[in-house]
Amino acid sequence: MSPIRWLASLVCLAGASASLATAVAAASEPGVEGRRIVEVLRLAAGMVAADVGAGEGRFTSVLARGVGPEGRVYATEIAQDKLDAVKERMAADGIENVLTVLGDQQQTGLPRGCCDRVLLRLVYHHFAEPVAMQRSLWAALRPGGLIAVIDVPPKKGWPVVTGAPERGGHGIEVAELVADMRRAGFEVVAQHDDWPAETDSYCVVFRRPADRGSRLSATGSDAPSAIDSWPDSPSASESRPGSLSASDS
Repeated sequence: MSPIRWLASLVCLAGASASLATAVAAASEPGVEGRRIVEVLRLAAGMVAADVGAGEGRFTSVLARGVGPEGRVYATEIAQDKLDAVKERMAADGIENVLTVLGDQQQTGLPRGCCDRVLLRLVYHHFAEPVAMQRSLWAALRPGGLIAVIDVPPKKGWPVVTGAPERGGHGIEVAELVADMRRAGFEVVAQHDDWPAETDSYCVVFRRPADRGSRLSATGSDAPSAIDSWPDSPSASESRPGSLSASDS
């Protein structure tokens, strides 16, 4: 191969790699995935939503804009430094309708009956106690409310999630997720297998039924008044961006 042809082939390969990298980056940008989140959660002005396991707030801002200034968004995390990062991000973006909430591995920290919509993005497979978290999510979600769970099948090459159930890798199969949530009493609204996030990512939208007050037990039978017997989640340590939450003191 001549030097000119060799250089040309390198340029073509570099261009293809750059195009792929750009496409991957674009697919993971909040603008692309954010629009899908707003769509599948059917966000509307004035709603109350929660970003459970918000990280540094990348998608908290999507929810905040989706519900508008008259709505409210709770951003939850189990580490205060991440909540501090959310506050900083919201302040920088000029978003004032976000409240931060400190939770733990057993509960979200969200107030009972606070939310119309909940987002769990690459969070569910981290739950060390999935059943306890399902109960907390159920208690926080209003009847008829929706939860969007975005996740990936188990990835053997990804870091091990300490404390989470062993599933053959970092992630959870969609069938196992659906079975878990159905046992907890949630209904499947929609499943999207072409989600624009990490490789093989998917999104399943669940609903807390509006026509019954009980959840399903682990055996699949109705557990009378089970939801009423669950303890309320502790009151949220609420703070607007830039202010101190109760957990900061």
